[in-house]
Amino acid sequence: MEKNTAHLIEDCRSGKRTSQLALYKQYARWLYVVCLRITGNQEEAEEAMQDSFLKIFSRLDQYHDDQCFEAWMHRIAIHTAIDYVRKQKPEWEEIPDNYAEPEPDRPDEEQIRYSVALVKEGMKKLAAGYRVILSLYLFEGYDMEEIASILNIQPPSVRSQYLRAKRKLLEIIGVN
Repeated sequence: MEKNTAHLIEDCRSGKRTSQLALYKQYARWLYVVCLRITGNQEEAEEAMQDSFLKIFSRLDQYHDDQCFEAWMHRIAIHTAIDYVRKQKPEWEEIPDNYAEPEPDRPDEEQIRYSVALVKEGMKKLAAGYRVILSLYLFEGYDMEEIASILNIQPPSVRSQYLRAKRKLLEIIGVN
């Protein structure tokens, strides 16, 4: 971590408002984008980002200097954004234990190049549950078991929802 950020963290722990504002300005845009990918809604992303900062500032005593500060903030923002999606009541589909994995998708998406704008627009059109799982897996780097733990659903349900979300996104952006 750079010295300036470490200094800001210490000043924030002391309650200095100017340091809180400086830390906010340094990370607000980044955390907003994280929240937007999860919520899919600009207003909710803004609120989730603001709430994330409130949690960050109130929990700085829980942050340890040997941790990666950005990763610590990222986790708080992810969980806060998921809380906003839960308020929307997305429908999570539970899959029975004897569920068989579906066949791999066709066409092979690794061979297809999408424009970033097209994918972003398609993500906005997905149902909240699909958008959350795709965002956590594709953009935030969580694995299926971590997503299941975060969302309190079974890993087979996460895998099924992920595959369905991927198919739906391909359908939305016009790849069959």
